[in-house]
Amino acid sequence: MGLELMLIKNGNVIIFESNDVKVKKLDIRIRENLISKICEKIEPEINEKVIDASNKVVMPGLVNTHAHIAMSIFRGTFEGCNLYTWLNEKIWPREAKLTQEEVYNASMLSIIEMLSTGTTCVNDHYFFSEEIRKALEESKMRAVITRVLMDTDGEKASNNRIEEFIKLYETRDKNNELITYSVAPHGLYTCSGKVLEESKNLAKKYNLPIHVHFLESIDEIEDIKKMHNMTAGEDLKKYFDGLHVILAHGVKIDEQTLAILKNMDCGISHNPVSNLRLGCKIADTTKYLHRGLNVALGTDGQGSGNNLDMFETMKIAGLIQGGIYENEEKISSKDVIKMATINGAKLLGLENKIGSIEEGKEADIIIVDIGEKLDNIKLIPNNDIISNLVYNTNGNSVDTTIVNGNVLMENRKILIIDVEYIMNKFKYTNH
Repeated sequence: MGLELMLIKNGNVIIFESNDVKVKKLDIRIRENLISKICEKIEPEINEKVIDASNKVVMPGLVNTHAHIAMSIFRGTFEGCNLYTWLNEKIWPREAKLTQEEVYNASMLSIIEMLSTGTTCVNDHYFFSEEIRKALEESKMRAVITRVLMDTDGEKASNNRIEEFIKLYETRDKNNELITYSVAPHGLYTCSGKVLEESKNLAKKYNLPIHVHFLESIDEIEDIKKMHNMTAGEDLKKYFDGLHVILAHGVKIDEQTLAILKNMDCGISHNPVSNLRLGCKIADTTKYLHRGLNVALGTDGQGSGNNLDMFETMKIAGLIQGGIYENEEKISSKDVIKMATINGAKLLGLENKIGSIEEGKEADIIIVDIGEKLDNIKLIPNNDIISNLVYNTNGNSVDTTIVNGNVLMENRKILIIDVEYIMNKFKYTNH
C-alpha cells in the first residue's frame, strides 16, 4: 500500500482523451494506491504529502513489455556479430554458469536503472526466476515474470524447466498484486511442438498470457520451417490461437503473417534499439498500427539493447519509421507516447489498472523535469511538450517515480534500495 494520502500539484499532466494525447494543467490526488481525484485545483488536506510538479510533466509510468532484467551483467558483450552467434557463443554458455547471487544483484541493478529512468512496470523473460522475483518484491516494482521454456538441450532439461515454472507460479504470494505471471516458450525456433503444446496447456490451466520471441531475425524464418514444417504465423496459430499472446520483436512479419495476427488476441513488443544493434533491421510498426495491431515498446536485455532507458527507446522507435516512410504517414510523437504507456499496459493485460492517468486506476506515475535550466537546455523553447518528451528527453530527466502509490524515487534519489551497495557489486565485473 502507498501513503494514505498524497497530492501532486501544478503539473503538466499527460491525458489520453478520445484517442488523442493532451497536456493539461491539473492536480492529482492519490489515496492509498489509487488515483482518487483529478481536476484543476485541489486543496491539500491535513497531513497530506504534497509534491509540487511546477515546471514538470506528470505522466503514466512507462511500461517495458520485453526485457531480460538479469542481463545487466552482460552489458556491452555484443560487438560485431549477428544474433545467433551472440546467443550461441557469448550468452548461452555464460548464462549456464550464472549463480543465484549474480542474478539477484544483476536484477537489482536493472531495477535501479528502470526506476531512475521512469519505468514502473516490466515484462521479464528469463530464468533463475525466484531470485528475480525476490528482487522485485523487495523493490516494490510492478512486473510480469516467468520461467523461460525451451528444449534445445534435451527432454530432461525441458521437463525440469516446466517443473520450475509450475513451482514458481504455485509458490507465488497471492496477496502481491504487483507481480503477475506469463508462460514463456523462448521462441518457435527453440521449442519443439511438445514444449509449445505444454506451454499452451499451462497458459490455459492458470489463465496466463503467452510471452514468446517472434520473428526477430531472417534465420528464424527458416529454422521454424525446418522444425515445424510450417510458417511462423501458422505455427503460432496452431498452438496459441485463443490465448493472449505477447510477441517480442516481430521484425520479419509479412502480409500473410500479419493477416493471421489480426485474427488472434496478440500484440507486438517492439524493441528498436536491440533490433538495430543486432542487425535485425526495422519492424514496420507504422503498418502494424494502421492495420489495427497493438504495438508497445520494450528494451530487450542490456547485452544487446545496452540499457533500459525507455525514453531512448521512444526516440528510436519514432525516428526509425522515417527510414521506411518518406512522408507524414509515419507514426507521431503521440503514437509513441501511447506505445510506451497505455499500449504496453494493454499488451500485458493490465490496461484496467495502469497505463494512463485516470480516476480509479492504480497510481503508477512518473514526474519529468522540463524546467528551464542547463540540464534541460535541449527542451528550450518547449513549444511541444509531447514531441520534446519523445525526441529531446532521456531517463535522467525523471525526477520522481511512483508505483502503486509508493514513492520509490524522489528528487532523483532511489528510496527503497541501497544503490551504492548494488553498484559496488559491479564496479570491476568483466563478463
